[in-house]
This record gives sequence, structure tokens and C-alpha cells, in this order.
Amino acid sequence: MTNSNRRSFVAATAAVGTLGVAGCLSSIEEWGGGNGDDDSDADSNGDADDSDDETTPFHYADPADLPGETINSFDTLDDWVTLLDEGDFEADEDDPYSGSQSARLTAPEGTEYAGIYRTISGGTDLSDSNLSLAVKFAEQDQLTLTLELFAPNSNIVHRLRRTLVGPNDSWTRVDFGTTDVDGNPDLSSVREIRLSARRRGSDSGPIECSIDDLRTAPRPDTGKVMLLFNGTLQSHHEIALEHLSTYDFTGVEAVIPEAVGNDDNGRLSLSELDELAEAGWDLAARPRTGSQNITDFSAEEQERVIEQTAGWLETRGFEDGAGTFITPRNVLGPTTRELVQEYHDRALRYGGSPNALPISDPYNLGFFSGEAGATTRTYVDHAEAYGQLAVLHFEEIGPDGMAETAFEDLLEYIDAADVDVVTASELSDA
Repeated sequence: MTNSNRRSFVAATAAVGTLGVAGCLSSIEEWGGGNGDDDSDADSNGDADDSDDETTPFHYADPADLPGETINSFDTLDDWVTLLDEGDFEADEDDPYSGSQSARLTAPEGTEYAGIYRTISGGTDLSDSNLSLAVKFAEQDQLTLTLELFAPNSNIVHRLRRTLVGPNDSWTRVDFGTTDVDGNPDLSSVREIRLSARRRGSDSGPIECSIDDLRTAPRPDTGKVMLLFNGTLQSHHEIALEHLSTYDFTGVEAVIPEAVGNDDNGRLSLSELDELAEAGWDLAARPRTGSQNITDFSAEEQERVIEQTAGWLETRGFEDGAGTFITPRNVLGPTTRELVQEYHDRALRYGGSPNALPISDPYNLGFFSGEAGATTRTYVDHAEAYGQLAVLHFEEIGPDGMAETAFEDLLEYIDAADVDVVTASELSDA
């Protein structure tokens, strides 16, 4: 999508959203019926009775654009309980993501986390599903969310975790990826679900986190891996390209236009970028912000660097990659997100875990380090086992960074896994 087309499309959908999305109605099947009544056959297997279907206005998304179905709208909180001595839990009618209210978790300073749970009589089957959740948080710049599935009890847990670095006070969706597993969970019999919010990067201050629209979506049969290279570094051409080509893999290069051609600092030349593109790589937009976060810039300055970076790629024939935004220093604010949605089709930043597939929020795709050894390989395994997307992040490859032999071994490991290696632009076609 070109800049002009992307801006026209977003402007049109924004106008429709302002005037009409709040009135769009979606038929929602409430997980467990939302009334605490677990005596019916429908409740025992996690399916709602059709007679209890409700229409729920979505204020921040068109449900037709979201994969799967709502299993908990949080329009009633009767089934949820606050974890003992770990914060409070209440309805929030001021700015719900959908329906009449969202749920707000809070915890004062000195409390480790805010958490809630609900039990499911007879269990529910999530064995073929991935999960996503609408989230908005305040008070903290960073937050870690953990979703735990007791399957079937507290000794056998499937754990999904995600780190959020903004945007504060703005709704986003989290596509939860699996981070670790205790025992051998039977996801066809999930009998308790727990959600907790913890501070990250700071031990002080209260926690405030609103949640809404917990969804399940059928997961794909085959997981995906994306190889993301940051920094516009020559080693990505000199070392990584050759090794990826051995396996017919393609990567995503985060391009800082101002760095291109700076040989003294080991940066890629324009001709080397051309070779990466010819090999099937995406050349993605990564604005230069120096030692600052992009959120430190004014709205006008943010738009200027975002527009210039995307335009630089597009005028050099790298339109496919220009649809992808790599967040500088991983910090994304509400203004930045709005601008990124205007100029790009998706955004990536640190998330510390895989992503659920299918994606419900392409502007909140998370990556993790490709250099984390056993953890990196475990997340690749989870992508394979649970039909998820693992985005591996690399910087320097070779003597000044990740050892070339370790990089080769990792690619061999990925090749042996039953996953598809994709670029960012290929996600739109998946």
C-alpha cells in the first residue's frame, strides 16, 4: 500500500469509526453465560447457550475485523475473583473497549501485582485455540501481563506472558503467546484461568490496568517464525544473508535511512539493501531517534520522521517492507500509534514472547531476542506446538555480536522445526 493510499484508507475508516463503529453490533457468545450459573450442559463445556446471546457495541474495533469470538465480555464480573491480597477489581464504565463496561485491576504501591481468576465447572476446551485480550493501562510506563491456564489443576499450568511498553491510556490488543509450561497441560480441560498485571522497569507506583473482550480464535496448523535484523548493519548482508539463503529463509531488515552507506560504522549500503530485497527480504521502516524515544518528540516531529522514513523506502522500490514499522527503542505512545496506523500496516516492538495467531492487533506484534539460547529455542518450540508466531530479534552477527556458529546452529534448529519462516509482509497474506 502506498503512502497516499494508506492515508486515504485510514482516513476513511477513521471517519466511519468515529460515526458508526460505536453503533456496530456483534453477536457475542458469553463464556460460561456470564451469570455464574454452571448447572447447564452448555456451561460445563465452556459453550454459551444460544438463548443468552447478546449484542455488544464495539467502541474501538469492528468485531468483523477481529478473529475468533468473544468468550468473556466483562459486562458482568460475577464469575471473577480477586487473588488474595493482590489488588482490587471493579467495573469501569468510563471508557470500555466494548459493551457497557470493562474490568479494571488496581493495586497500590508496595503490592507485587494485581490479579484475578475464575473457575470453570467441568472445564472448557481451548486445545485448538489461541487467546487475545484488549488492554489499557495507566500509572506505569511498562507492564507485564501473565495469563495462566490451569489444565486441569494448579500443578499443571499453561502460561502465556506479554510485556507492554506503552501506549499508556490507550486500548491495544494482546495476542498472547506461550512462554512456559508446567507439567503436561490438557488444554481440552481448562478449569481455571488467572490473569495478573505486574510492574516492569520500576518497583514503585500503583498498578492500574483495564481489560476487555477476551477472545479465542482457531489456531493454525503450522506456526510461524520471523527473523528480524535491526540496525542496518553490514553483518546482516555479509553473514546472515548467506546462512538464511542456505535454508531458503528470508528476513526483515530494519532500515534507518540516515545510516545507509555509512561504511565507517559498518552500515549497509544501498546496493546491499537491493541485494537483500532481491533475495526476498522485507526492508522495514525504523526511524532514527538517536538516544531519545520517539515519544519524546512533538506530534509534528513524530509524523515527520515516520513519514520521511516510509517515503524513503517507497521511493527506492521497497514498498512491501515499508508497510512495517520497527519501533525505535521499543517505546510506543498513543500519538505514535495513531501516526503509525496512518503510514504503516503493522508495527513490531519488544514483547518478550511469541504472538498468538491469527493476529488481532497488527500494531502490537512482539519480538524477543534471537540470542537468548535455550529460551529462544523454547519459544520456537512453542510456536510449532501451539500455532503461534515467534519473532526473533538480532543485531550484530559475528565477532562483535552473536557468534556466527551460534547463529548457524539456531537456523538449523528452526529448519528442523515444523514452522514456516515468513517476512512481515507475508503475515498479511497468511
